Amino acid sequence: MRVPEELSHLLRTIREPIVCSKCADEIAAGTAGAVSLRDYTRLEAGLTARGLQLWCIRHDLNVAHVDFDNSQPEVDFRCIERKVN
Repeated sequence: MRVPEELSHLLRTIREPIVCSKCADEIAAGTAGAVSLRDYTRLEAGLTARGLQLWCIRHDLNVAHVDFDNSQPEVDFRCIERKVN
């Protein structure tokens, strides 16, 4: 899919996924069955009073909390979808 350069940040460009360490341990140990970490991990993300929090739904625990340090970062909630012919 060709996207204008000014919108390229909206494509999936994740280089290092953030995952729940307990989910990763279960995949590594083989106790999660024959499933990928991407399919096994159940993360929820949302804005908090402090910043952005990633929460593991499977283990009901904090994975990461990004502190915006009282600043308001630029956020873009637009999405790019492929057209189905």
